[in-house]
Amino acid sequence: MRVSPRTLAFLAALLVALPGPVLAQRPTAPGDEAVCAAQLADIEAQIDDARARGRMLLRRELDQQLAAVQARCNGSPAQASRAASIARLEQEVEALRAELARAEEQLRRLRNTSP
Repeated sequence: MRVSPRTLAFLAALLVALPGPVLAQRPTAPGDEAVCAAQLADIEAQIDDARARGRMLLRRELDQQLAAVQARCNGSPAQASRAASIARLEQEVEALRAELARAEEQLRRLRNTSP
């Protein structure tokens, strides 16, 4: 049985999105700094892997999860949500720039190859 790439992408996005709300809703006690650090490190490793594989949609979803964990683990809710929003937008801009750079490189290669 052959599964389309679109179906695989949907399933991957679904699997990544499921733990997100659970992590965002779990309260953090002051002594849970080690737990927060471990969760942040895990998500950052997943982001690096997604970046290396060129999976930008997955990376964006992981960026949102990272922002939620950072908001939960850092200071006051208002300050944390603002900081998380800024971090999320900065990461999204970085991801889009990387995607644009890859597309420009592909375009350059196509223009330089002879038919």
